[in-house]
Order: sequence, then structure tokens, then C-alpha cells
Amino acid sequence: MKQLIKQCVISAANQFGPHRFAGFGRDPQLWVLMYHRILPKDDIRYSLEEPGMIVTPETFSLHLRQLKLHFDVMDLSEWLQLRASGKSLPRRACAITFDDGWYDNYEFALPIIQQEQVPATLFAVVEKMGTDFQFWPNLVSALLASNATKAMAEHPVFALALQQVPSVTDTSDREYMAAVIRTLKQFSDADIFAALDAIEWQQHLAFALPRGLMSWDELRTMVNSGWLKVGSHTCNHKRLNNALPTADIMHEVVDSKALLTQQLPQAIDIFCFPNGDYNATALEAVRNTYTAAVTTQRGIVNARTTPAHQLCRIGLHENVSHSARLLGARLSGWT
Repeated sequence: MKQLIKQCVISAANQFGPHRFAGFGRDPQLWVLMYHRILPKDDIRYSLEEPGMIVTPETFSLHLRQLKLHFDVMDLSEWLQLRASGKSLPRRACAITFDDGWYDNYEFALPIIQQEQVPATLFAVVEKMGTDFQFWPNLVSALLASNATKAMAEHPVFALALQQVPSVTDTSDREYMAAVIRTLKQFSDADIFAALDAIEWQQHLAFALPRGLMSWDELRTMVNSGWLKVGSHTCNHKRLNNALPTADIMHEVVDSKALLTQQLPQAIDIFCFPNGDYNATALEAVRNTYTAAVTTQRGIVNARTTPAHQLCRIGLHENVSHSARLLGARLSGWT
């Protein structure tokens, strides 16, 4: 019965959601879609990533085709400029965004973007581009896939997280990995990286880690395609909350823009808050440095009422959007 009700809700959301109707008299709206990784299911990186972080190339291609049926798909900065100038906006617009700067965005997303001729914005973690840096969730996933829980449990940070998640036989299960990662977010990034160093994480991996982020040359190739704009996702992907000193917040916000400006031949006007976290200091710094910013708060942007520096988005991943029907339900904002 629960499954039947769920399917009925999905069908109703797909058929009658706001993405289907402009709405007479309604303020213009913008759907800002949030992507992270584009990976085939047979790629080892797919098995090591949280389910909520991925769509396959086939699904991403489906998304772009469907979006062109329902929306004016626009560059995010163009929509923001139109709004700021008071010019007419489409009743239903859509903007594509990518977080982090993953190499697979260059491998798999760029060819599809070019084929479908759809603009996108990529938020880069500036000081990590072109390095062998790995985000801590990926290191934790690799350790779990390597069945290294015994070594992890020797450190109190990991021991507490593992105790808070129900144990499973297969620690490489992606849902289990995601649960452990969510639990670890109660600690600061610095604490987690320190714990990884303390257990000498490299010694416990059963395989070589795949490449994470793209190079600067690859990012420039994406920009030179004419379909991609770049924004800042901080220097080091540190969460901009009260656990981070003010000097570090200013570095992450302000210096990331300066570094991007040095590397790329375009204006850097939009910011993306890592993990959606920000305190009053971070928000003020972003307002003083960028014309707009995106969050991870779920919702549809209202052209009249949504603050430019707190733009909501709709996150898309394979499990909730692998068909046109599921995508439509997700775009409704109801599921």
C-alpha cells in the first residue's frame, strides 16, 4: 500500500507540478539544478560514491532533453543579470550547476552539454584543481570498500561514527557508506582529515584511488567550449560555519575569487557554499564579494522574493531521476 501511494504521488507531482504550468500572474521562477558527478555504472568511481552524488551519462542526457521541453534553459549568470536590471524574465527558466570540479564532469558531462547545446555553471574548489586531492567522504568510502573498519575504529572520530550507524555485513554497500559519511559531518573537516592521517589511511586501501578533480587545462577546455561558466566553491571546500575561524572564512570566500580570476578569462561572480553551510560572517563576506550565491537548500527560486545570495536548488541523482516521470516529480519540488 505504501508503495502504491508513493507511485501515485510521483505521478501526480510529474503531471501537475509547477514545472508543467507557468501559472497566470505568478512571479517568474528559476529551477537551479544541482549536479555533482556524471559516471557510468560500470566505473569503479560509481561504486565508491554516495548514491546522492551521481547520475549516469544516459540519465544526464535524458535530463537535458526533458528540460528543454519544459523550460527556457539559461546560463545562471544571464538570468541573474536580467533580474538585476529589471528586464523581462521567462516564466519558467532552468539553470544547470555542477559542484566541485570533478574530472568526470570533463569526461562525461561536457560532450553531452555540447551535444544538447545547454549552458551550465561549474563551481570549482580552487586550490585543489589540478592536484591529487581527495575529498574526505571519498577516502572514507574507499576505506569502507577496503573493509578497513577495524583500523578506522582505532580512532575515536571514526569509532563514534561507526557505532552510530547500524552494522552491516558488506561495508562496501553504498547506502552504508553514505550513512557513515552523514554521521561524520558532526565533526569538522579538519578533525576528519586529522583522523585519516592518524590511522595512515593509505596503508589500508585495497586498491589505488581513482582520479578526483580535473586539471586547470581541462577546466579551460570546458570554458572554451562556450557552454560553461565558472564560479567559486571556496579554496579548499571548508564548511563555512562557526567551527571555522573568521580569517579562514575570508580566505575561502575572497581569495578563491582572486585565484579563479587569475586562471580563467571570465568574470567570477557567483559563489557556492560547501555542504550548504554558512554563518553570518560567511554570508556577509559572500555578499561583499559576489553578485549571487547558491545553497543546497531545496526549492525553486522566485524572481521577486528569493535573495540573490541564498539561491535554493534542486539536487538530482540517479535514484530519484532516472526516468522522465521521476525527473518530473523531482522538478515539482513535491518529492
